Amino acid sequence: MEERMRDLVVAITAASYSGNKGAAAMLQSSISQLQERYGERLNVHLMSVYPGEDKKQVPYDFVKIIPAKPEQLVFFAFPMAILHRMFRWCGPVRKLLEKNKIIKAYRNTDLVIDEAGISFVDSRGFVMNTYAFICAAVPLLVGTPVVKYSQAMGTFHNPWNRFLAKRILPKLKLICARGQGTYDNLKEIGITENVTLCADGAFTMKDDQAWQEKVRERCENDSFFQKDVVGLSISSVVLKKCTKMGIDYQKIMADFIGYLNQKGYGVLMIANAARIHSEKPRNNDLMIGDAIFGSLSDQTKVRWYHEEMDAEEIREYISRCKYLVASRFHAMIGALEKKVPVLLIGWSHKYQEVLDMFELGQYAADFSNLNMDSLKESFEKFEQDEDIIRKKLEKNHLQVMESSRRNIQYIGEVIDEILKQPCRTPKLLDYNNPEYYVGEYIALRKGYAKDQRIRDYAASGGMVTALLCNMLKHGDIDGAWVTRTDFVNDELTYKTYIATTEQEIREASSSVYMSIPLLKHIDLLEQFPGKAAVVMTPCMMHGLERILEKRPELKEKVVLKLGLYCSGGHDPRATTLSMEKAGISPKGAKRLYYRRGHWRGMSSVLYHTGEEKTFSYTKLVCAYKNAYFFEKASCMGCHDHFAGSADISFGDIWLKEMKKVSIKHTSCVIRNQKALDYFNQSVADGVLEASHISGKDMVRSQKRALVFKYRCADTSGKRKWNHKLAYFLAEKNRKFSMERPKKLEKIPSWFIYYYMCFIRVLLSF
Repeated sequence: MEERMRDLVVAITAASYSGNKGAAAMLQSSISQLQERYGERLNVHLMSVYPGEDKKQVPYDFVKIIPAKPEQLVFFAFPMAILHRMFRWCGPVRKLLEKNKIIKAYRNTDLVIDEAGISFVDSRGFVMNTYAFICAAVPLLVGTPVVKYSQAMGTFHNPWNRFLAKRILPKLKLICARGQGTYDNLKEIGITENVTLCADGAFTMKDDQAWQEKVRERCENDSFFQKDVVGLSISSVVLKKCTKMGIDYQKIMADFIGYLNQKGYGVLMIANAARIHSEKPRNNDLMIGDAIFGSLSDQTKVRWYHEEMDAEEIREYISRCKYLVASRFHAMIGALEKKVPVLLIGWSHKYQEVLDMFELGQYAADFSNLNMDSLKESFEKFEQDEDIIRKKLEKNHLQVMESSRRNIQYIGEVIDEILKQPCRTPKLLDYNNPEYYVGEYIALRKGYAKDQRIRDYAASGGMVTALLCNMLKHGDIDGAWVTRTDFVNDELTYKTYIATTEQEIREASSSVYMSIPLLKHIDLLEQFPGKAAVVMTPCMMHGLERILEKRPELKEKVVLKLGLYCSGGHDPRATTLSMEKAGISPKGAKRLYYRRGHWRGMSSVLYHTGEEKTFSYTKLVCAYKNAYFFEKASCMGCHDHFAGSADISFGDIWLKEMKKVSIKHTSCVIRNQKALDYFNQSVADGVLEASHISGKDMVRSQKRALVFKYRCADTSGKRKWNHKLAYFLAEKNRKFSMERPKKLEKIPSWFIYYYMCFIRVLLSF
C-alpha cells in the first residue's frame, strides 16, 4: 500500500464552478491533478462567491463549499483576521474569532491556492485590487501559506496597486506567472524569488466523456454542424469596456455574424461565463448573447444555446469549430488546447502573453480599436494565415501543455514540504494522521441505505444490511453470519445465525450493545455449505482472523469480513437495568432494538403480541454504557476501535454537523480493493448513497471513544489531569457495577445520566 504522510486540506479561493467557466476549468484542472497526486488524502475547501450555485454544480464529494462572498470576506473576515494575528497568543480570543466560517476554514487548511485569473492589474482599479489583496491577506494573517495558480499580474504603474502588490506578493510561497509579460511586470517591481513561469492551468483540464457524447449526439442530429462553423465567444466584460468608450459592441458583433454568414460560415455563439438564474451581468454573458441573437435578421445560420454549460461541454463545442473569434480568455484557452485557430478581441496583456507561447501574439486585437472594418480586415488576414497558425499550434502545443502541468508540480512540492511538518497547533488527537487510529485503508466513505425500510430499523444509516442484501442478490455470498437480540424465557440474550435470505438479513438489522462470544458458534460457519460474509465486533473479528489463518478451508468460505466500530463490550445487565428503570418488562418480549430513529434515537422492545414499547436510549442505555458500568475489563485498554482485521468496517458519525442532516448516515473504513468493489457495486446498483469523508472527520466522529482508548487508558505515558480522572472514574464504575450491582440499581437514573455527561466532558479536552 502507498505510504501516507497525513490528510491534506487545500483551500481554493477566487474561483467557482458557477459563472465564469474559465474559473471552473482551472478548478477542474487543479483539483483533478491534486487528486491524482494525493488520492484519498485530499480534501478541498472551495471559498465560493456563489455558494448556493456551487453546491449544486460541484462534481466532487471531497470538495466542501465555504461561503466567502466579497462582503463577508472584506467586512467581516478581514478585520477578524487582523485581530486573530494581534491576539494569536490569547487562546480564548483566538478560538472566538475562529467561530467565523472563513477564518475557521483557513485555520483548518494546509495551503491556500489563489486561482484568480488576473490580479493586481492597474486597469482593474481600486476596488478589485484591494479585493485581490484581501483574498491573500486573510489566510496569511491566520497563519496559512498561500500560492498563486497561474495568472496574469501587472502592470504596476498605479501607486495603490503597486503598494498592495509589493506588500503581499513577496509573502506568498509561490507565484505562477502565466506568461512572460506577467513575469517581466513582477520583475520590474523586484519580485522574482518566489516566481516561476507556468502556462494557464486550464490547459490541462481533462475532457469529460459524458459531455463528449452529449455534444457529439447534438451535433450529429443538427445539419448546421455539417458545414464550416465559426465559434464566437461573446463577453459582458468587453461589452462594458466598449460601452464606456462609446463603441457599440452588440451591433458590431451582430454585423460580424452577418458577415460570416455571407462568407458561408455557420456561427456558434458561446457564453463562456453564465449564471442561468441571474439577471446580473457580472460573470454572465447570457444577456448580451440574447441581445445579439435577437437582433439578427437570419437566425437559421446561427446557434445560440441559452444555457449554463460546464467548462468541459464548452470546450467540446469549440473543438467542432473551424475557427474561434473570442472575447473571453478561457474560450481562447479551450481553442488553443484543441488546436483550433483563434482570433482575439481582448482587453489585457493576459491574452497576448498566452498567444505568444504559440507564436501567435499578432492575432490579438485590443477592444479599444474595435470596429466592423478593422474586425473584417483582421479576420480576412486570419483566414489567409490558417495554415501558418495551425503549424504553430502543432509546434508549440506539447511544451505549453507541459508548462501548464508544472502548476501542480510546483504547488505539489510546496505541499509535500508542508505535510512533512508537524501540526502547527497541538491537538487532542492527531487528526492529520487518521491511520494511527483507523488502521490501513484505501477509502473512507459515509452514506446510507437508499431503502427507507432498512433505515427505519437501523441504528444509523443501514449500510451493513443494504450491502449484505445486495451481495446476496448478486450471488456473491450464499449467506451472512449475523447477530441480533433475543429473549428466551423472558431473559435478554442474543441469536446468531447465518442468514440466507434478504428478510433474514434485515431481521438482524441494528447494533447490539452487549458482549457476545460469537466464536463459540464457529460451527455455524463450519457447517454452512456456501460462501458467507461475517459481521463482528473488533475482538471477535481478530479472533476469527486467527482461526481462518489456521484453517484454509474456512478462509475459503469467507468472502467478506464486515467489522463494527466498538468502544467496549458490556454485560447484558447494562441493558436490563435500563429497562427496569424505564419500567419496561421483559415478559413476553421478542426483540430489543438498542437504537432506532434519528441521531441517538430511542430504544424499543417488541413483544410477541405485536406491541412495542420505547424508552430513552440516551438517558438510560447510553448513560450506563458511556459511564463504563458493566464494561468488560479487557475492553478498557483495547485500541482496536475500528475493527482493523475486517475488510470493511462500519459505525456512527457523531459530528455536530451531521445532526442537522435529515437522514442519519453511517461511515465506513474500506481496507482493500475487494471490499471497495463490493461497496461500489452497491452504490452503482442504487442500493447505497455514498460520498467521501475525510480522515480527519472520521477521527473527529469517534473523538471521545478514541481519547479514552489512546489518552486515558495509556497509563504508561504522561496524561492530562482530566484524562486521569476520566479513566479513574471509569475503572471504579466498572468494578462497582460488577461487584455491587444491587447498590447501583438504587442510584437514580437521572444521576447516572449527568454523571455520564461529566465523564464525557472530561474526555472533550
